[in-house]
Amino acid sequence: MKYLMCNLKSNKSLKEMLEYKKQLNKLNFSNCEFILFPSFVYLSLFYDAKFLLGSQNLSKYKEGSHTGEILASQLKSLKVSYTLINHTETHEKHKNIIKKIQNATNEKIKVVLCFGEKSENQDAIPLLKNDLIEIFDQLNWKEQQNIILAYEPSYAINSSQPLSSTKIENIVSQIKNFILENYAIEIEIVYGGSVNPLNIVDLAKIDKIDGFLLGNSANNPKNIEKIIETI
Repeated sequence: MKYLMCNLKSNKSLKEMLEYKKQLNKLNFSNCEFILFPSFVYLSLFYDAKFLLGSQNLSKYKEGSHTGEILASQLKSLKVSYTLINHTETHEKHKNIIKKIQNATNEKIKVVLCFGEKSENQDAIPLLKNDLIEIFDQLNWKEQQNIILAYEPSYAINSSQPLSSTKIENIVSQIKNFILENYAIEIEIVYGGSVNPLNIVDLAKIDKIDGFLLGNSANNPKNIEKIIETI
């Protein structure tokens, strides 16, 4: 069963979100692991949802009084079971990524760690491996095992089309092998980057991909329905 992760980013007013929830409740999620990532302010609206709930980020702090921060323990109390970390729009430092992964793991919140090259002209594999080494080497095995990778190259986000299926499959395959050989973990990897109801037909054929992370397409429940039918 593939993951279908929907990142709503900072979209929707309260009225719009209530209607969105109403439409989502009409969908059948039986053939996928559906996870919704709404804005922090709307997490409590989905406390009783029939699908899994995720946060778009979390604090690097484990506890204490920190204005504007959302602690992992607070998220857990809202039935949040997944969190995005290091999305390309957040520009995280490695030391903060590590702290966030540790905090999420302590609260039994699954980490969706975003990674990807910033330019199409970059030699992706060495760059991606180096980024992952800097993070994984600072984590214990339990923390490493708590990670799902989300391959999301920056230049593919909000683009007219995603990367070619061949390039995605090659990168995902090499990264899976790299993690297995170096950390003895059969890691799961989802793909994000302009996934929509049209290109999902080809993307869904890539065997190595364990699911998809939607951005703009997730704002319309009809898009989600079409994608669920395809994967």
